[in-house]
Amino acid sequence: MANSSEHTPEVLAPTPGERLTNFFKRKDVRRTTIHFFLWTALFVVLGLVYYPRWMPEIMSKEMKSAESIMIWFTVISAPIAGIVLAIASNSFMNMHRGDTPPEDGPAIRTHGPIVAIWTVGSLVFALVAIGWGLIEVNSQAVAAARDAKSAITVEVTGSQWLWTFNYPAQGIETHNLNLPVGVPVIFDVKSADVNHSFWPVQLGVKVDANAQVTTVIYTTPTKVGAIDVKCAELCGLYHAYMETDGAVMSQSDFDAWVLAQGGHKA
Repeated sequence: MANSSEHTPEVLAPTPGERLTNFFKRKDVRRTTIHFFLWTALFVVLGLVYYPRWMPEIMSKEMKSAESIMIWFTVISAPIAGIVLAIASNSFMNMHRGDTPPEDGPAIRTHGPIVAIWTVGSLVFALVAIGWGLIEVNSQAVAAARDAKSAITVEVTGSQWLWTFNYPAQGIETHNLNLPVGVPVIFDVKSADVNHSFWPVQLGVKVDANAQVTTVIYTTPTKVGAIDVKCAELCGLYHAYMETDGAVMSQSDFDAWVLAQGGHKA
């Protein structure tokens, strides 16, 4: 008598393409895909349209660079946020459908095409972020070295809860940060007590103010106008009030301000 197993049809494992096709035939996957496109479109619109409106006024080359990074990193990371929020929103909207949860589908970690897409996408995003950061840091370092001879130096000291600005070449010390437009600036930043963080908002730079070391940061103001200086490091009871103002002004107005403070032209 012939073995019945000889007549059993051989079941072939689905190919990766068939697995991917079957995956997208599932209703929950189709709903999640729709959510993915909606969330991704939302973040793209936020990055391209609304972020430029919400950013502080651009008054330096560095602030313009910061704006570009915020906009384009939002756009290129939108698909990542989109897929995470799509899964979450679809799960939330369908959490009360039926008393018995459906059986779990195949584990994503064993789905070759999905794993490959997620891995390659994450790798590309990481490489773009690293490459962009290295290029920006290098370009700023080159520009700082090129403009060092013509730069104005401002020694910044943070203390609880006050900013002090010393202009060694002009021979003045103030609590307001005023700068000439179009002139590179070197900030030598330190702290007289606890750690602070020096942040002239509209100039697009920020650096820690530490107690026993001087940190250096560079910027070049490109537009006349008011600037706000804040502390971006929790530094004690009145941290929120550790702020001052200042301005980017024409060279003639800056010289007049220096003379009014009892200083002299550099």
